Amino acid sequence: MEQLAKETFNRYRECGKAIIKSGYQSGHWHQDDKPYFIQKLGIQERTFEYMVQLGAMSENKFRNIIAQFKSFYAWANKGSIAKKEKREREIEVLREAINFMEPPKQLYDIVVIDPPWNYGTEYDPDNRRIASPYPEMSIEQIMNLKIPTTENSVLWLWTTNAFMHDAFHILEAWEFEPKTILTWVKDKIGIGQWLRGQTEHCILAVKGQPLIDLTNQPTVLFAKNNGHSEKPEEFYKLVESLCPGWKLDYFGRKKREGWTVYGTLEGDRDNGIS
Repeated sequence: MEQLAKETFNRYRECGKAIIKSGYQSGHWHQDDKPYFIQKLGIQERTFEYMVQLGAMSENKFRNIIAQFKSFYAWANKGSIAKKEKREREIEVLREAINFMEPPKQLYDIVVIDPPWNYGTEYDPDNRRIASPYPEMSIEQIMNLKIPTTENSVLWLWTTNAFMHDAFHILEAWEFEPKTILTWVKDKIGIGQWLRGQTEHCILAVKGQPLIDLTNQPTVLFAKNNGHSEKPEEFYKLVESLCPGWKLDYFGRKKREGWTVYGTLEGDRDNGIS
């Protein structure tokens, strides 16, 4: 396998040399030459550019690359692989940190929770960046969470289309009654298997008879997507305007004035509580 990997490196380098020699970099190729060449070889444009890059290298630099990387794929994707390895190390550290986190010490009137749903796919820095900074949990693990709420409380459960069915079963296990759904419409389209996602949902559920200050809060929220599973500030303002009382952000991402945040926070991994 190692010999085959080196042969691929050399073959791509020779292709790159031939491309350069034919006048590609000096402007002698016609507009349709590159797409035709790529189609005939059955490669991606990205691979074509790597061939040219290899063909233009000095012999010493090329030998250093072969010595450092086991395959052409490893060299071409070195940035993505490094990011993936870094993310895997971070996940392991978080997993250990979560094991030592103490549960919240009081009960809350309002809880916002964004569980690390189990999508069952690996982190991909080019195509799928795992949004949650927490290790993914199974549905059973999420159901078994102890939600520290008062007898009269409001729960906001974030979910996506993929887990909407499970989310209602989880609320039942937590003994909360769903009342309505807030839909966050994002400013740009995301990924998806059946339709490209541009929305995320938060189920408003209650226990007992909590205080609600309803004025003009709607069931739709138009707000910018800031990435990394970070919920918009507009959402927290809506919750604060609607629900008075002690507030907990379970699996929170960052500190927030007027809230207790339970989770492994950025820049504050040790105690996990703010």
